[in-house]
Amino acid sequence: MEEDMDVSTTTPLSTMKGTVIVHPKYLEIVDQAQESDFAIPVIYRAGINKELIEDWLENHKPSTICRNQGFGWIHIINQRIPKNIVGDVEGLEDAWEDLLASKRQICKERIFELAKNYRVLPGKWMFWVSPGGKGDHFWSLIAKGVASGKTLATHAKMSALEENTSHVVCIYNDNFLDEEEVYESERTIRSLGIKCSLHYKPDVFTYLGVYGMNPWGIRPTIYTSHFDILKNQSIIRKRDEHLDT
Repeated sequence: MEEDMDVSTTTPLSTMKGTVIVHPKYLEIVDQAQESDFAIPVIYRAGINKELIEDWLENHKPSTICRNQGFGWIHIINQRIPKNIVGDVEGLEDAWEDLLASKRQICKERIFELAKNYRVLPGKWMFWVSPGGKGDHFWSLIAKGVASGKTLATHAKMSALEENTSHVVCIYNDNFLDEEEVYESERTIRSLGIKCSLHYKPDVFTYLGVYGMNPWGIRPTIYTSHFDILKNQSIIRKRDEHLDT
């Protein structure tokens, strides 16, 4: 449970059509996310890169690709065309600004309605892994699975190495509103040998800057998956909407 924000430590965040009061830590999270997105990407495209995926992974281990050298994300993209190409992101962002300016309640349902209206439907299963040999190994499992079409994902990415920080790995699927697809995506990730806890986040939250500690109290992950080794099966749960529940 997160504590309520201390008003004395809050900071105004300017939007195109108004101001939202936020916790300074939230601004740090947003800044870090944007810095990674604008940093140098490292990309392998299956069917386009001439290197075998195994050779490429050997030459591009996450433990050697560093944030302080200007790198942001390591990407694996396979040849399958997504069923739902990301739609009108600019329209989504404009509608979000209008919603903020309207002073109406900001809630998950309204954000999901915007996602449907503007066809911004991808989502991602995420996990965190320590840097070094373990991180390199887990990324190798994901990268080979995505490149070969063994998962539902057309795209996966891993954050570059950063001091005192775990890597985050994101494995995308086409439609976060399709629960059956979300569950099947999780199953294919597990089939690669990934047994750690997973968290699922609709990409619309990322586009709109809804991260942890956001001023609306919205929990940006909507499913969790824990693997029961004794039963050899996943336990997937829907998460409560609000951070304080």
